[in-house]
Amino acid sequence: MKNVLVLAILFFTLFVGNVKSEEITEQSFIGKWCGTWDQIFEFCLTIDSLDSDSMAKYQWKEFADGKFKKSNKSVSRINRNTLKIDNIFLVIDENNLSQANAIGIFKVRSRVSVVTKQTSKL
Repeated sequence: MKNVLVLAILFFTLFVGNVKSEEITEQSFIGKWCGTWDQIFEFCLTIDSLDSDSMAKYQWKEFADGKFKKSNKSVSRINRNTLKIDNIFLVIDENNLSQANAIGIFKVRSRVSVVTKQTSKL
């Protein structure tokens, strides 16, 4: 059942609603993307490069008031607006390049989150 839900979300995100879109380049993916799983558990994905051996830094909380855990995940580009970061798909919103949908395929259950590209403050 969860696979059907994930496939439906991916289909909707990738193929439905072809409204006027912005130009997505490799640079569109570069940066720190943050959101919450289940509107509770904070997480961030930091992408520095899309080279063939690229790794993204994944930070997440297993408890709402817990500390961030960290790991590295391999990155591969699926299509124009989608990255596969091991078990997480990052799908950039073609109408707002600072927002994306994250779909996490985890052992216990799959999760979906809207993520926002963080802007650095100098």
